[in-house]
Amino acid sequence: MGFRHISKDIKDRALYLLSEGYITEDVCDIFDVSERSLRRWRANFEAHGSVIPPQQPIQGRPRILNADHTHDLLTLMEEAPEMFLEEIQDWVALVHDAAISRTALHDTIRDCGITYKLLRRAAAERDDEARQDWRADMQAHIVASQIVTVDETSKDDRTLYRHYGRAPAG
Repeated sequence: MGFRHISKDIKDRALYLLSEGYITEDVCDIFDVSERSLRRWRANFEAHGSVIPPQQPIQGRPRILNADHTHDLLTLMEEAPEMFLEEIQDWVALVHDAAISRTALHDTIRDCGITYKLLRRAAAERDDEARQDWRADMQAHIVASQIVTVDETSKDDRTLYRHYGRAPAG
């Protein structure tokens, strides 16, 4: 017999018939189950009070970082959000003496609700007062026909051409 799900009420009925004096082979034929299944259900019922054993409290592999380590990791992410996974991995190894893979570290950070996003920072030399003065001067002395714009949306220091473009399918 192959594996198939047998509901709790069928298991209870099978044990009820056994308790009423039915022969084990007859119960197996009625419910199309094995004698081993009946023995297992009876053992579960005697040990736990139910034909279904209780769930195990811990399932799967235990986490490498405990709650305290994870809290320290979140604090680090708040203080230095620009760190790469390799740098965080080194920090965890030094501070908590725990070897963790980048994948496990990424999963832990993701499970905490932290995502990888583009950082937005103001320039260190930015002077808001000078910006306002420049803007006022431009608005007073420059007209729209004097302005030239250049599209450099996909230009960076590593390439001289665009890697992607748009074209009809086919």
